[in-house]
Amino acid sequence: MSANPFAVVREFSPRTRAVLAVNAVNSFGGGLVLPFLWIYLSQVRGLASWVPAATLAVQAATAVAGGLVWGAVLDRVAPRPVVTLVMGVAGVGTALYAVATTAPLALTAAVVYGLGISGVGTVMRYLYAGAATARERGLAFSADYAVFNAMTGLGVLVGGVAATSGPGSRAARFMALYVADGATFLAAGAAFLLLLPRIERTGGAKKAAGSVGYREVLGQRSLAVLLATLTLCSLVSYGQLRSGLPGYLTAGGAVGAEGLSGTFAVNIVVAVLTQVLLGERVQRVRRSTVLGVTGVLWAAAWALVLVAGRQHGTAATVLAMAGVLLLSVGEALVFPVVTALLNDLADDRARGRVNAMLSVAVSTGSVAGPLLAGIALPHAHGLPLVVLLVAASAAVAVVGPALRRVLPKDADLPDPHPAESGADAGTALDAAAVAATP
Repeated sequence: MSANPFAVVREFSPRTRAVLAVNAVNSFGGGLVLPFLWIYLSQVRGLASWVPAATLAVQAATAVAGGLVWGAVLDRVAPRPVVTLVMGVAGVGTALYAVATTAPLALTAAVVYGLGISGVGTVMRYLYAGAATARERGLAFSADYAVFNAMTGLGVLVGGVAATSGPGSRAARFMALYVADGATFLAAGAAFLLLLPRIERTGGAKKAAGSVGYREVLGQRSLAVLLATLTLCSLVSYGQLRSGLPGYLTAGGAVGAEGLSGTFAVNIVVAVLTQVLLGERVQRVRRSTVLGVTGVLWAAAWALVLVAGRQHGTAATVLAMAGVLLLSVGEALVFPVVTALLNDLADDRARGRVNAMLSVAVSTGSVAGPLLAGIALPHAHGLPLVVLLVAASAAVAVVGPALRRVLPKDADLPDPHPAESGADAGTALDAAAVAATP
């Protein structure tokens, strides 16, 4: 095992490195506008309060439907023109927000952007899944997660400074941010068109591609269980980090605005560091074990949040940050690992559809999380919500070891030739994690 966590980049093919580099620029652009849509439409453009809510809902719904369409397209068309097209559509969509001075314009931008961004995630995962080996595929998904979080966080910082202290009027500054985000999508599309080699399919694959649809994908038990588990993972983590967690902690005054800002900073930093320090090592641990360990980490995290909400001041903030730290470690471990596992199990004829369903699973959990929080938070100061999240996390911990009995061995542990010391460490972690999993 290399002492340098960045040394694994040398293992990547030129295409994988190109995808990572282009996605870094794209992620930075997304970070420029990530926190601002609600503020921009309501406060800067002065639109009615229902407009930002409807815009986000329409964007999410379009993304779910669009993702399924792009997945089917990818199973029939070479990815290079598809990735260029989806980047172009997403770029035009986010740039349209710059001129969204009315509700119809905002909703139009939401439809166009939702359609484009739904294809971006699907096609990017499809490109990583084309790696020559399962090891490179797993490392690529881990590296992408780290790059995405690091560059998105940097974009948020730069966007925050530009929105509050840049030249020109407030509206002009926000317009410039959305145009800049659109430019990064268009640049990414052009770069992919130039850098990606054409990937031709064999005649047999073309003839068979149409026979594998979404029904067949969901008919494979292991894929269906993994997609359902991924939805639950997204609901427990992504779906609650910006809804249930702040709602619960602030309802009784346990944590203030400064404390919440600190928890979000912890989330980004820990997610990146986890991938940098553990991304390569995790390739030598059974994926079913990683899933089980993540459930244990999340159950402990929400238990800490539960206690934090009953405290005040420094104690509450420290407990909340400890909980978010565990949530972040679990996120950084499980999402790249499950993404790689799904792609290892996927039939080549349905890889686009599998990655589209993956996007739908994550989006569904992210949308269902705030809805669940809105329903549960008013009751008993949010206590039932956090208890439910502890129980859901425990369910994830149980699913992991259960999957070991049905997963092919080479999919559960895809790195067949780890370094001797690394193998010993992985085996020890595997055994300890299983013993700790309920």
